Amino acid sequence: MPSRSIPAPYTPPVGRLIGYASAVLVALLAAKSVSAAPITISSTVNQSGFNGTTAASNQLTATPWDFTGQQYNLLTSITSITVTLTVTDGDTDLGELDEGHWTLGLDGFDTGLKLDGFSGGAQIVTLTLTSPTNAGALLAALSDGLLNGSVIDDTPGDNNTAFPSRIQASLDISGTIADTTGGGGTNNVPLPAAVLMAPAAAAMAGWRARRMNRQAK
Repeated sequence: MPSRSIPAPYTPPVGRLIGYASAVLVALLAAKSVSAAPITISSTVNQSGFNGTTAASNQLTATPWDFTGQQYNLLTSITSITVTLTVTDGDTDLGELDEGHWTLGLDGFDTGLKLDGFSGGAQIVTLTLTSPTNAGALLAALSDGLLNGSVIDDTPGDNNTAFPSRIQASLDISGTIADTTGGGGTNNVPLPAAVLMAPAAAAMAGWRARRMNRQAK
């Protein structure tokens, strides 16, 4: 009597199932991950028209810099601040009496941005401070979208200067905002979990059907 071979018990493709599960997990994590997207907000306003002997704090802007509509409230960090202003007879150029003594004030606190490079006559200068140490204070001050500009002088009373009112001053703030799209942008919409799970669900259904067919034979 001829021998009859008995098929080996079916072993599910565990490696394949693990691969499907891993791919789905990666997709879900990517869709829900939070990354940092760079952003720069900017505002330009008229200068105050201050003209006289410097005090400890001197009004620079006629009105606050206004960042309404620029996602200022989504900022989670600040990487740099850049100011462009015009000063007459600043005396903060190399070797002059106020070099290193003027800094930019925002809402009354000292940003640490040195306002050097101004000498006699009216000069327009752009200055940048990277990685400000008091970024937390700046974020708090920016909570209403407005920042009042001033010039802080740590040796007041030693210089007569002016911030001409017919000229504008600009402020740029660069930083990052929370990006929850998973795609590095602000317009992408994450795929629902059900859509991401569909390939794995289909694979599982196919595996079950093949297993049932094998067992029925």
